[in-house]
Amino acid sequence: MEDGSNRRDGASASAEDGAAASAEIARLTIYADLQERKASDLQATVSQLQVALDSRVVIDRALGMLAERFDLPIPDAFEVLRAAARDSRREARAIAEEITTSREKTPPEIVSALDRRP
Repeated sequence: MEDGSNRRDGASASAEDGAAASAEIARLTIYADLQERKASDLQATVSQLQVALDSRVVIDRALGMLAERFDLPIPDAFEVLRAAARDSRREARAIAEEITTSREKTPPEIVSALDRRP
């Protein structure tokens, strides 16, 4: 009789172990999904920061060129670039890229912004 009761206890323990293992697998799956989402969010943040950094480099280079070309302090060069972007409804980075790629020619948006300066 003891053998029969031991078998039932063993089967019961085995079922409990299986349920515990299933619960642990479910918990780990949820954890893995959360970690994957977190990693994906962090990668998106890194990409956004890289774009911002790349834009900053282009804009800073253009500001230096405007400051030298028109004998402006950097803050004034920034205001000219910002006004040109706003008035032309273009991104400051796009105008900055145009300034840096066509070194001999000043974009018309910049000329217009300079003309409107007090």
